[in-house]
Amino acid sequence: MLENLKLAKRVEVLENTLSAGKEVLTLEEAARFMGVTKSSLYKMTHEQTIPYYKPNGKMVYFEKAELLTWIRRNAIASKAQVSEEANRILKNLSIK
Repeated sequence: MLENLKLAKRVEVLENTLSAGKEVLTLEEAARFMGVTKSSLYKMTHEQTIPYYKPNGKMVYFEKAELLTWIRRNAIASKAQVSEEANRILKNLSIK
């Protein structure tokens, strides 16, 4: 039992390593890459909230670069970044 668990973990690590160099991911690979379930990713494609490709009308594919852009698009600024932006705006207002 423990041996099967170790083997499954090694297979998972190898799969992740192999998909790390790929530019185009399958739904399963994209879900693993993003840390979401396949059903969540299917829902995002159905709602057209995430970029995807369906070249043959059946299989769904994702471009890794587009997934990273999509993930980063709603970044939450840190307190330091907000403070810097506020200081920049105040500085610009005082110049005028």
